[in-house]
Amino acid sequence: MPPKFSPIMGAQGFQQSNPCVLALASLLGSLQIFKETGMMGPIRERSIQLTGALERLLLQSKYFVPVNSVLQKHSDFPTDATKPGFTIITPNDPSSRGAQLSLLFLPIGSGVMGRIFSALCNNGVIGDERDPDVIRLAPTPLYNTIKDCEQVAFYLEKAFESIIT
Repeated sequence: MPPKFSPIMGAQGFQQSNPCVLALASLLGSLQIFKETGMMGPIRERSIQLTGALERLLLQSKYFVPVNSVLQKHSDFPTDATKPGFTIITPNDPSSRGAQLSLLFLPIGSGVMGRIFSALCNNGVIGDERDPDVIRLAPTPLYNTIKDCEQVAFYLEKAFESIIT
């Protein structure tokens, strides 16, 4: 090895000849779990089931606003909606989305999303907030259940009720 480092250009410069044993140990554990579950086919099928269940539950919320009606009412996007609510901006076709559902909170810029996100976190719901007004929820097929989806929908409803009263 020469005394001066000369990096290889491009992606090849990031390869290692000997991966760290700790990284390999965690990879082995992950691969064993994937093997036990039957690999990606059953995992993706479970993901479709869970995300579909969460979507159906969210569509039943009294605070849900169909995205088409949001866009029709506000051709320049729903910046002046007055009642707190949400719409799902993720495609509803399972083959056009992954496991997540992105919820856009209305009215945009009103701070509703931040209050809902705090209430969800306080109830143990782990989501991902995207400013200004989106929360992403993704049931994980290896860890979550239909009951978890039901709890998310329940806590979302409770969160809306707490900010409206």
